Amino acid sequence: MKGIRLVVCICSFLFVFNQLLFADKTMESDSLYTYKYINGIYMSEPERALNLLEGAESKKTIPLRIINELRSKVYRHMYMTKLAFVYARKSYLLDSVSQKDPKHLLKMTVDLAELALLMSDHKESMRYALGGLKLAQKEKDKGAEGKLLFCIGENKWQLSFKEEAYDYFDKAIKQLQGAETKLEMAMLSYFYGMKMDYLLNDSRSKEALEVGLKREKLLKSIARLPEKNEAFLDLQYTYLYAKMSYICYLEGKYEQAEKYYQQYLSTKNAYTPDGQTYGIPYLLESKQYRKVVDRCQDFKKLMQQQDTVNLQYISILQKEVKAYLGLKDFEKVAALRESIISITDSVNSKDKRNAALELDAIYKATEQEEYIAEQTFQLRVRNISLAFLGCITFLTLFMLWRIWRHSTIVKYKNKMLAKFINEKLARKEDADELLIEEETEEPVVVPLDLEPDEESSEKNDLSLDEVSENHDEEEAENKKIFKDLNRIVVQDQLYLSPELSREDLAQIVHLNNARFARMIKENTGTNFNGYVNELRINYAIKLLKRHPNYTIRAIADEAGFNSTPILYSMFKKKTGMTPYEFKKAQESLG
Repeated sequence: MKGIRLVVCICSFLFVFNQLLFADKTMESDSLYTYKYINGIYMSEPERALNLLEGAESKKTIPLRIINELRSKVYRHMYMTKLAFVYARKSYLLDSVSQKDPKHLLKMTVDLAELALLMSDHKESMRYALGGLKLAQKEKDKGAEGKLLFCIGENKWQLSFKEEAYDYFDKAIKQLQGAETKLEMAMLSYFYGMKMDYLLNDSRSKEALEVGLKREKLLKSIARLPEKNEAFLDLQYTYLYAKMSYICYLEGKYEQAEKYYQQYLSTKNAYTPDGQTYGIPYLLESKQYRKVVDRCQDFKKLMQQQDTVNLQYISILQKEVKAYLGLKDFEKVAALRESIISITDSVNSKDKRNAALELDAIYKATEQEEYIAEQTFQLRVRNISLAFLGCITFLTLFMLWRIWRHSTIVKYKNKMLAKFINEKLARKEDADELLIEEETEEPVVVPLDLEPDEESSEKNDLSLDEVSENHDEEEAENKKIFKDLNRIVVQDQLYLSPELSREDLAQIVHLNNARFARMIKENTGTNFNGYVNELRINYAIKLLKRHPNYTIRAIADEAGFNSTPILYSMFKKKTGMTPYEFKKAQESLG
């Protein structure tokens, strides 16, 4: 027995250990399919990030709207703007439908506005930017609002509405002025830098210098933050001082330009391949052509080692051409221009291939989604059909039989009710016509002594016989008054007015409300509303018979009802069927 127990314990231990090991491996594997991990690698390993997103979608470890956002970021980093726009829009649509995360919806709106701008689709970019502004103001997100205002400005600038563009740039900058968070201050620095570039493109160097000074002041404020990013600051200073040296030289402030250039050289980033290119505009302007050539040569060697030829490479060649022109080495200029033409053709050809590949990827992604959706739908339909086909068939036949039987009974009942109502109304109309012929044209006059006199002191002295006699006289008088009132109400069709009130009719016969209520009760057995609704229902029945093409809403309006539901309720209560059922029954009667 002890041996058996030992074996059981060992087996249990091995089983638990194996399960824990498998769980660790599963957790380690699943940790790759998270937003944090994929967001951290998409810039360095874009292809792997896309593969992980496919896995995350199948495993459902990340919501689909977040997966589409990450795909958009990957493709944007790969300069596949159209594909980035497609996935950003998918994420935006999912957010729009769910309405659960307005902040993420705002983020995708900003991305769509920026991506549409990159594709030069200004109409679409403006549409998203203007729509996003309202959401940003609602969410009180200054950063998003600033981005969208700046995006509108860039659209305006590219469409040659320059002054309007600068107004929007200023609005975006004003939105973030006084910011205290590191993110908002970094964004403000970016806005300053972009505005400087646009001003230089428009040959407005003086204004660019003013913006540069503001940016310099802002960077010093960022440097005083407790959690500052030294690498970020160094990069910002490198770009700023290079630009400021160039602008100051354009403005004729040569000493200040040289000072800024030395500050630029004091940064670490100035000695990186990209950082070295920042100082070239100043060197060209100050005619230091040999230094320009040296910097261009260094950058070209690096690009050739990486086997990278792009628009930035062409830009460097163009700067090198200017330097050799300054050195009057025209052979080099001619050779470089031939290289530029050749490389430009190569880049254009590569761009065309990339565009074709991007469109193919978009088509495949859309086709794959449609195929998956179709397969899922078909599988669901097939499973449901196999599981419930027999039950559905039986229940359908049973329900059809019940519906047919119920419909037959209701139609017969409604037909008999309609026939009875028609006969009853016909008799009533004949009786009313005879009564109208016998009526006199004399107006109704109510003697004043019929009204109760509250100030009479003799009222309490009346005997029971006198009270009974007065009551009989009042009833007789009420009957005569009602007869005349009813004639007026029916002939003039006063009941068709939805605004008709008890006070209106009481005024016609000169009775107070209490006496009028008694008169109606004595002669109709109901109250004022019951009396008027009875007339309206009768009129609605006539309309349904005379005008079978009228809608029920039109019948309700014509008969004086405030709404169709009230007509339905009153009609059902009086006749036992709805107006629509009466209409159908009337058609069956011919």
